[in-house]
Amino acid sequence: MKFTYSEHASGRSILTALKEPECSSGPNALTVLLAVVGTILLVGVVLLATWKLVITIHDRREFARFQSARIRARYHMASNPLYKNSVSTHSAEMETFEKSYNGGLH
Repeated sequence: MKFTYSEHASGRSILTALKEPECSSGPNALTVLLAVVGTILLVGVVLLATWKLVITIHDRREFARFQSARIRARYHMASNPLYKNSVSTHSAEMETFEKSYNGGLH
């Protein structure tokens, strides 16, 4: 306890006892560390979940746009104007196979 002595204008003296507040010990370092790490992890998970949600919504809109464009197409898949048949036929003259390299016939 701490005592203070003061005098008033009326000539009285007053002795006051002040009780000092009890100071608690400092914060636990492990608790502070776990709180900071937990907060950082929580913020990271929330940001990743938000990013995944935004990408999923964007992909669904893009797929719906693709489906509607495919339905509105003026051609069928069998007659796609960009598709070119990969098999082509060539007619070869029989004379080229009958001639030898020196010009004689076999």
